[in-house]
Amino acid sequence: MRRYDAMNAGNLRHRVTILRKITDTDTDGYPVEEWVAVATVWAAVEPIAGREYFQAAAVQAEHQTRFTMRYRADITPDMRLHYDGQDYEIKGQPRDLGGWRRWLEIMGEVVTGG
Repeated sequence: MRRYDAMNAGNLRHRVTILRKITDTDTDGYPVEEWVAVATVWAAVEPIAGREYFQAAAVQAEHQTRFTMRYRADITPDMRLHYDGQDYEIKGQPRDLGGWRRWLEIMGEVVTGG
């Protein structure tokens, strides 16, 4: 059985907010970027086993998470997801599981420093 065949609405137990970046100008005319909520949805959230690797003599851990939600056509890789007090950068194109526009899988990585 494929993963998307086993999905059902009961697996969507977590509230996830979809964020979009807007750019505005402050009173001095400087650009200001802000992340605003587009929608809050129910999703299944599954942490992916992190892997550590050496880069520039420092150990870094990747914190990736798989988000599965009902299909939405308006989510793009330049957006973010907010879950459990943490922002996640969308890594790659969201994937239509099974090609039926029923379930959407999004890979996210914790945003650090911004």
